[in-house]
Amino acid sequence: MAERVQRLRDDLPGGRDALLVELTNWVWPPEIKVAWFQAFIAADASDARDETIRSLATTMLQRRCGKMTAWGPACERVHFQFDWAYLEWPAHRRERRWGRWRTTFSDEIPELSTTSHEDQSLARALWYATYNWPSGEGFYDRYGPATLVALVEPIFREEVSALLLDLERLERESDDEA
Repeated sequence: MAERVQRLRDDLPGGRDALLVELTNWVWPPEIKVAWFQAFIAADASDARDETIRSLATTMLQRRCGKMTAWGPACERVHFQFDWAYLEWPAHRRERRWGRWRTTFSDEIPELSTTSHEDQSLARALWYATYNWPSGEGFYDRYGPATLVALVEPIFREEVSALLLDLERLERESDDEA
């Protein structure tokens, strides 16, 4: 039986690490210790409750998730719940000015990028998560390279692992859709 958390590589573009994590009951495994990360979630969210997904999102924000890419049935709901968790982040300040609410985002998690890829292949969505981490001057430079944490339901584990271990295959299979 495979371990629930597995370090796959430390040489992704930008010098990033990649962890493969079995997603069980939409709960973040406490044994994951990363300073700053982006998440790729491969799961069927059809039967997951919104509150359960949002709880996972809140936990991931507490652990400094800066980007989340979702793939699988009902992944748009995952995307939406992550956005809500971010907007409800307690360190953000909300104030009413000129009849409108304005949110000032905290320095703790100043930005969260979320996407969903239900109509794409697993390879294409994973390629996006692997190669679309912003770099350059500014926000992301403050935090350094981010670990890619692939949270996957057991049914997708083998495929995601194989693609992350063979980036040429990932590139090839993601190009099949382009």
